[in-house]
Amino acid sequence: MELLWLQSLSILLIVVSLGPGAGEQFYQYRDHRDQNKYHRVHTEENVVRNEHQAEVQLEKYGYLTCKIARKKRSAFPNMGTISEGHHNSKQPEEVNECSEVQVSEAIKNYQKTYKLPETGYLDKRTREFMSTSRCGNADNEEQIIVEEAAKDVVIGKEDSEKSLGKFRMSSRKWKRSAKSTRLMEVLVGKDKTPSMERRKRYLAEYITNLKKEDPLMLKPISEEDRRKRAITIHNSNVHNFTAPLEGQMFNKAIIKWRLLDTGYSTRIPVEQQRATIDLAFRMWSEVIPLDFVEDNDGELREVDIQVAFGKGVHQNCDRNFDGTGGELAHSWHAGNMHFDDEENFKAAQSFTDDGIYLLRVAVHEIGHVLGLAHTPKSYSIMYAIYEGTGFQPDFELGWEDRKAVQEIYGVCKGKFSTVFDWVRKRPDNTFIYNTYFFRENLYWMYENHANRTRYGDPLFIAREWQDVPDKPDGYVHVWYFTGNTVVDDAFFFRGENYYKYDSENDIVYDGWPRRISDDFGPKPGQTEGVPDNLDSIIFDKRDKNIYFFKGEWVYVFDPKQPDESRGCCERKQKIVDEFPLLDGEEQAFPPSVDAVYISYNDQSMYFFKDEDVWQNTLYHPRQKVVKNGVKYMGKWYKKWFDICDVKSATKMTPTT
Repeated sequence: MELLWLQSLSILLIVVSLGPGAGEQFYQYRDHRDQNKYHRVHTEENVVRNEHQAEVQLEKYGYLTCKIARKKRSAFPNMGTISEGHHNSKQPEEVNECSEVQVSEAIKNYQKTYKLPETGYLDKRTREFMSTSRCGNADNEEQIIVEEAAKDVVIGKEDSEKSLGKFRMSSRKWKRSAKSTRLMEVLVGKDKTPSMERRKRYLAEYITNLKKEDPLMLKPISEEDRRKRAITIHNSNVHNFTAPLEGQMFNKAIIKWRLLDTGYSTRIPVEQQRATIDLAFRMWSEVIPLDFVEDNDGELREVDIQVAFGKGVHQNCDRNFDGTGGELAHSWHAGNMHFDDEENFKAAQSFTDDGIYLLRVAVHEIGHVLGLAHTPKSYSIMYAIYEGTGFQPDFELGWEDRKAVQEIYGVCKGKFSTVFDWVRKRPDNTFIYNTYFFRENLYWMYENHANRTRYGDPLFIAREWQDVPDKPDGYVHVWYFTGNTVVDDAFFFRGENYYKYDSENDIVYDGWPRRISDDFGPKPGQTEGVPDNLDSIIFDKRDKNIYFFKGEWVYVFDPKQPDESRGCCERKQKIVDEFPLLDGEEQAFPPSVDAVYISYNDQSMYFFKDEDVWQNTLYHPRQKVVKNGVKYMGKWYKKWFDICDVKSATKMTPTT
């Protein structure tokens, strides 16, 4: 009995001696909910009050490269060593090599970065900024990576090829547009739902699918399994990275990520954590041709990005978290992302003013993983300080953020089956014209006022356009006055059928579809009508005729003719004869088209074939005499931006 008591006491002493600093807390449940009652709330923990604490911040975020005394470093006991993707566990020597001039210059550079008065002194406003929650990555990360890569090359490390790859990436000049970011307005379009509501819907559906795929998501995990998984994470902590080409951090289109089950947050249900992280990845995939896929089944070594929450010492990371306030998260280029679980994170669908919006922090950290640096512009998602301007729950990636990441990974490309303007009347009786791009079973709404696609696109055709088939051949809006009557009809065409669409109620009319051959057959005495399986259709307001495109031919149909003489066609011509090239135009017109599009916004006509676009530059909707002259424009993605085929959309069910 005495021996048993002594053994128990020994075990207890070992556990006590290890303490919370020896590693992450033990959690019986995978979502860590069993530790909620032990959660400590820290206040004023990372407030900068004196110069010693300021020097720690300046060193941590890359403004001081000289050494500071350890006693100053200990001003924040949980703070780790300098780090931006390259961690160094060595503590600085017991010598203060930073002069007053160096400290003053560092403060001035910090003030310059955040547009504060450049005094070089630690004034109240500077201390307040240094005390604000922010990203844990350094503000001069490009310079740090270049210096570290150069060191690796000099000393001949085995992974010098990796370092050179990062060196090449860091040497890129980040060209940012001079245009300021304009937050998207909620406009009257086909989808009147604000982006926050659409975001909540996406999250709810993702969570529903997660529960279907993983009904044992909250099943308790044994201590043995936890140890095995922690060992696996430790052994795979060094990311297998092959330097991508042309400065890219990833040289493949499909990027796998995983929220580690040993790194779940104690504050948010697991399914909400996963859904929020997935949404953050999706926001980047809406502007670049990368597909981020959650992978929870494969080998961990095959996962490109590991995501985890932790407190203090966490996930065998060389950088410790500092408790409430201060550092919210940190990340590595083409590597992992860690979030401080002592922060008051809130999931995307439960945002409140007193919480840290996890989605915003996650989007920022993914930007680092993709290769973006911090920017001093407070409206950018890559602004290091959490309290930037313009970031409400329904924030979006700004113009400069999109262009910066596209300089690395390029823009989205592809071909379309249908392109058209959807006309809506505002409450003030003015009209708005949003453009719709259809491809396969998905569609995008292009906000012409902002020159980009709507947040959250693409969406499923079957879900948003009730009874409209996937991959429609074309759409036409027949809109004209005849006497005192207004003809205002919308039709979709697919195969041998066409569908009359109720624009007010967003549904195909009862009794439809009808056969094309029944209503667009040959004129009396003729044998040829409008063919099935069309390439495209437009209604030309100039002559009020419908133009049907099939192969190299265009069929001109007059909808105004009386029933007894109605039929096809007023004329049938080759497309190149109906829409001739301008004199001197060298780029040949294609033998067939994928889509023909009349833009109300541009008051022009466009022809799409694969990724190329031709413009009818002589077209104007108010012409009394029809004039056509076609000129090659170039690639469509030079004019219409961010039309990205987000593969993760296919995870969600297309039905309502």
